[in-house]
Amino acid sequence: MTFIEAIQADWIFYVVNLLAFVTVVFCTYLYAKSKQAQVVAAVQAELQQVQLQYTDKLLDKEEALKKKKERVRLILKDLDNQMRNKDVAMLQARRNELSNVFVMEYTAAMQQYAHLGHQFYELNVDKYHSFIRNEIFPFLDTSRKILMAINAPKVIQTIGTELAPAISYSYQDFDFAFDMIRKYPTSEFNREMQQYLPALGFSKKDLD
Repeated sequence: MTFIEAIQADWIFYVVNLLAFVTVVFCTYLYAKSKQAQVVAAVQAELQQVQLQYTDKLLDKEEALKKKKERVRLILKDLDNQMRNKDVAMLQARRNELSNVFVMEYTAAMQQYAHLGHQFYELNVDKYHSFIRNEIFPFLDTSRKILMAINAPKVIQTIGTELAPAISYSYQDFDFAFDMIRKYPTSEFNREMQQYLPALGFSKKDLD
């Protein structure tokens, strides 16, 4: 009996075995696909959870920053009132308070908020740029205005130059903001950054 004749004689056996083999392969494929789908779903769920956690933290830091900014605003308002009233003692107290609260509380809160924003938006350039435009530049503008208020000639003259020396900031308190601006630089951002450097008492050399 030839090989072909043997196959023809037992064709049912071979067909059954072939079907069994195909069935096993197909079931194995489906199992692998289902496992893969489960893994993908688990990873997506974990990523969503992490994103929600970062969003919650970012909102918490934003709320804390708003409270610090409001406190700075109220002190600045009272500084102006004391200036109008010519109350030297209270004017000096508010000036010192404004300087301390701004650097130690408001700027510190902004650093924490910016750090989370950097992590959250680092891989999305458009959102990163939006964070710079909506959060970092307004912070620098507020810093500039506060420095002007603290060192206003009429304030220093009213208190007295010996009791009210000019106050300057350390670049280290603001390097996080300038570093974020330079992360994904644009000509507009660079131009605006160059305006804030001298306004805050810094120079291009501080960026190195």
